[in-house]
Amino acid sequence: MFARQPMEDAADAVIDEDADVVPPPQEFTVPAVADVLRRRAINLVAFNEKAAKVIIFTKTKLTVSDLKMVPPDMAGVEIEYTVGGVAAVKGSIPQTQGPQAYYLHNQKYCCGSSIFPANCVGAGTFGFLAYDTNNKLFGVSNNHVTGACNHAHPGLPILAPGPLDVSDEGIDPFCLGRHSRLVPINDGIPENMDITGNIDAASFSISDPTEVCSMQGNLCDTPMAVDEPHPNDIIEKVGRTTGFTRGRIVGQAISPIPVTYGLPEYRVQKSVFFSNIYICQGLLGDFAKRGDSGALVMCYKPDGTRVSVGLVFAVDEQRSLTYVVGLPGILTRLGLTICGGFNVQ
Repeated sequence: MFARQPMEDAADAVIDEDADVVPPPQEFTVPAVADVLRRRAINLVAFNEKAAKVIIFTKTKLTVSDLKMVPPDMAGVEIEYTVGGVAAVKGSIPQTQGPQAYYLHNQKYCCGSSIFPANCVGAGTFGFLAYDTNNKLFGVSNNHVTGACNHAHPGLPILAPGPLDVSDEGIDPFCLGRHSRLVPINDGIPENMDITGNIDAASFSISDPTEVCSMQGNLCDTPMAVDEPHPNDIIEKVGRTTGFTRGRIVGQAISPIPVTYGLPEYRVQKSVFFSNIYICQGLLGDFAKRGDSGALVMCYKPDGTRVSVGLVFAVDEQRSLTYVVGLPGILTRLGLTICGGFNVQ
């Protein structure tokens, strides 16, 4: 019943079959439900334990007739059917929504600001600062931001702001750091490979620690407490394109997520499957857009405290969905400990 491959425009191909409404069945049957979901093609299945909900993202919209054929709930769990579930990582980064693509705190370059490798024109987001076991300072973002989609050579300069955001009205671009390590993103279908190793993350050594601070834009210091994301949690982030936004984690993916990578600056065009990914929506507008990749996602607790929980790495801008990878796995794979309180005063 799952779609064979991602189709970004599939959501627009909605066929209205309600002109010939079929009578609803007396009870929901496996063949009838399977027929509807096979025709609409499932992109993704996610769950939200706190809300007692399962979300089925389909390639095309279920019509009124279809909805009469599938159960709205089961064993006390609500089942939501919605179009979407196609994540993408693209080039053609939009302009920033704020006055600048970067933040300064006491003239120090902040997390949440624009960065990109020196050998390409583009922009992504500086996620956070971290230490290795030798107390050396690193920056962290996505592999597809600073790791050139597996193609970055160790020592590749990482510019701040990214080349796309250099202007005569902004600060002079400088070498924030140099590429150090990445977690590979490998294409291939789940039936043929272990996709649990796909985490879109990379680190770069900080060239001059006096030039950076751990502030997340002008919002807050980077929270040193780390946890996994949880569905229904309220989240925040500061990113290069949309700046500060708040959102909510809609659900956690049960099924593998196909992410389309179309990055002409790296000559990359492929589909990569991920597991254990979280789907988010903004509370007011988009939670993230292209260029926000690499932004640190923070969970805002009811008592006012913040916890670092993940990185933005892909979006479905057509459906205003953001895809987040959990932070604990990133730190473990890169061998780093998150850093807060650095050059904040």
